[in-house]
Parts: sequence; C-alpha cells; structure tokens
Amino acid sequence: MTDNHRTRPTQGANARLQKLAQDGEVRRLNGEYTKAIECFTQALAIHGGYAWAYAHRGAARAAIDDWDQSCEDFGKALDLRHDYGWAYAHWADAHRSHAIYRLGTADTLAEWREQHALIDSALAYFDEAARLSPGSAWTFAHQGAAYTYKYWLEVMPRLLPMLALDDGRAPSPAGAGAAPRGLPGPRPASAVPAARRVDAAALGLESFETACRLNPRYAWAFAFKACLLALIARELPEDEMLRKLDEARACLLNGLMLDVNRRLLVDAPVAKLMSCAGNFPLSVATGISGIEKNPGDLVSRYFIAVGLKHMNDPHANTVIEQTRKILISARRDIDLMLDGLAVLDGTKSLDSVTNLHERMTVESIALLAFDPTWRDIRASRLPQADPREANPATTESQENS
Repeated sequence: MTDNHRTRPTQGANARLQKLAQDGEVRRLNGEYTKAIECFTQALAIHGGYAWAYAHRGAARAAIDDWDQSCEDFGKALDLRHDYGWAYAHWADAHRSHAIYRLGTADTLAEWREQHALIDSALAYFDEAARLSPGSAWTFAHQGAAYTYKYWLEVMPRLLPMLALDDGRAPSPAGAGAAPRGLPGPRPASAVPAARRVDAAALGLESFETACRLNPRYAWAFAFKACLLALIARELPEDEMLRKLDEARACLLNGLMLDVNRRLLVDAPVAKLMSCAGNFPLSVATGISGIEKNPGDLVSRYFIAVGLKHMNDPHANTVIEQTRKILISARRDIDLMLDGLAVLDGTKSLDSVTNLHERMTVESIALLAFDPTWRDIRASRLPQADPREANPATTESQENS
C-alpha cells in the first residue's frame, strides 16, 4: 500500500493511516462499502495526498453507483499518480457497471446512446490500464467484460428489431465522467474507430484469452467468456449456432470446475444457454441446481418450467402454474419495497400508498410488520395472505405429505 507520490506523515499518524487503509480494504472486499468509504475518508483526513485511498474509495463508491463522487475520487488518484494502472482499470470497470445500472431506466434513444459512450470511455481506460499493468489478469478479464457489453449493445438491435433499440451511431450526450489527464472523455459512438465497432467480439475474446493465460484458474473469466460466446452464437445460422453454444457451455463448465468455493452464480445463465440450444434436460437440471443454491433464483425457476413444457413432461402445467404464482408473489413484494423506498426518499407519502391489501403475501406482511417505514399504518387492519398463493411450493409439499 505504498505510494511514492505522497509525503509520509509522522510515525504515529502513519500507523493510524495504515490501519484505516487496511480496514477499509477488508470492508470493501467484503461488500461493506459504506464502512469502507468511511475508513478511506478518515485516512484522507490524515493525509490528503494519498492516491491509494482515493482510488480505493472510488472503487467502493462505484460499487454502490455513487457515480459522480466515484469519478472525482479516481480523477484525484490519477492526478496524484499518472501511472496508476489499478486506478485506470477500476475506473474503467466503474464505467461498465454504471452503464449497466443506467440501462434499467434507459427510456429514450439519447439514454440508449449514452450506453455506448460509457462503454467506449471504459475501453479507453482499460487500454491505458493494460499498458501500465500488462500482467494483470483482472484488467484483461474485465476489459473482456466491457467488450462483451459493447457487443451486446450492437447485437440487441439486430436480434430484437421490434424493440426499436438504437444502434448507438448517432452522437450521444456527455456525462460519462471526467477523464484523467491524457485520455479522451466520453465520445459519441460515431466517433469511435470502425474497427472497434466491428471487432468488439474478437477483441473481447482476445482479452479473455489473455486473462486466462495470465491466470489459468480464473473462473470468472471463463464464465464471462462463455457469455460472449453465447452472444456470438445467437447471430449464426442454426447449425453453427448450436456448435458455438456448445463451445460456450464447455467454457462455462470449465469455469464451474475452477470455482471451488462455489461463488459463481451461473446456473441461471447456463439454464438459459441450454434452453436456447434446445438441450432442455440439461437446462432443467441446471435450473434445479440454481434454486438449490438460491431458492430466490427466479430465472432458474422460469427455465425449469420452460424446459419441462418443451419436454412434454406430464407435470409441466403444474410447474408453470406454481412458477406463475411465485413470480406474481415476487412482483407484489418488489412493488411494496419500491413504495417503501419512495416513502423513505420523500417522493411518496404514506397517505399516497394505496391498495396495500391487494399485495399481501407472506413476505410483504413481514415487510409491513418489521420495517419501520410502515410504523404509522401498522394499526390498519389488513387481510391475511393466502399461504397457497404466497408460497405454493410449501403448500404443495404439505398437501402431498
């Protein structure tokens, strides 16, 4: 955690600085991002020229999509250390994750085009990170992920023309964050060299191969490479598509074999991939594995139902009805939580939240009972949920016992 570009504080302050830096990094890696930010902020109060703390606070802020503050931190880190490859790489990945966050609310063509601007800026930062840290498997793997997202942005308008998605070639708005010295800021997709537009898939595969060469046991890189292979397959004629999907499946399985700690949650993507390839028995088996790991994995549940129906399984219709009820229940719980967030941030008042009685599931009743957001309306008499609708799996097992 040394930083050659800072003046060392006194011995006592330095010990405190190092402890804060270590505690902050442990918390960041454990997903305790607000605590990590607090530690890094305290470290910077001791020494305001600590580039490492700025960069790692920027990464913690990027993890919760505190976008503007994250960009400010990365920019300060790179002002202090112009050759800071780690900061370039993680600012690049912050662009990628910010694009994914924004996609869910991208309702206009300008917002869709902004996706291209963010990813193009990410790729520029990754290029610089790779130049400065050519031995970093993490940098190349996440560069591959950025190319995968860029390729996805190019493929979706062709695969789903009915969605009228923009191809991103028109100028996009600024706002992707300030660029460090010597690198371009957000660029319109039309200004990106044609080779980058055309070769996103090939460049992504090249990045993943470099990552896996540098770290042959990099499970995440193998899994994400499989996602890119699946996207490539979807644009091929059917016989070629099936062969490419099989290559993607082998890559995913390789990632799963390397994932000794079972941290890769790729069962839903595998189920989706195998469904697309027409391998419905494997799609169902993978989906079942997904819900064994995580009963809340709704995508795996969905592809179990899809697979069983295509296999003409005699229980398919029962599973479809059960899955429908689970999805409706989840949608009601999500709607209630969205209302709770709206009450917390002041965009809704308690009085304006209506029809709560229409959303009652076991989970939503628990939310109302324990969440202090709803304290003022707990005295209201709400109807009880039908447990068969809220948790059909439990009810079915009880009826069969």
